[in-house]
Amino acid sequence: MRILVAWLFYLPVGLYAQNDKSVWVAGVWKVEKIEMIHLEPIIAKASPEKKKQIEDELKLMAQSASFEFHRSGNYTAIFSGVKENGKWKLNAYASKLIKEQQNPDGSFQQPEEVGIEQLSKNSMILLNDYETGEIIRMYLRKIK
Repeated sequence: MRILVAWLFYLPVGLYAQNDKSVWVAGVWKVEKIEMIHLEPIIAKASPEKKKQIEDELKLMAQSASFEFHRSGNYTAIFSGVKENGKWKLNAYASKLIKEQQNPDGSFQQPEEVGIEQLSKNSMILLNDYETGEIIRMYLRKIK
């Protein structure tokens, strides 16, 4: 009985913590830096000109990327000039951002999980760990 009471007592605290983190995510975010881990060996072996070209492309991608997470659970993302709309939520531990991209016909794609390496009120680090080996880390700063 005590275990059940203790569990019920801690349940709202856990939900509050997750909801509190959702409040941190809600807002407008600017991408400050993008790291593509799978490119690091290529960059290390590249000529200085090629290295600068890759680094400049990553900077340009970051400069043109932004996210807006609404408290309603909707989001808008702009990445490489492409606008994406959909729904978002956090998992129970606020360690993953679960997003469902909306198709032009109004239907939604399968949920995609993006790792949250770090989250504070004004900064967030997202980690896409794709099965293809293309690991992308994005450093975001809240601007609104």
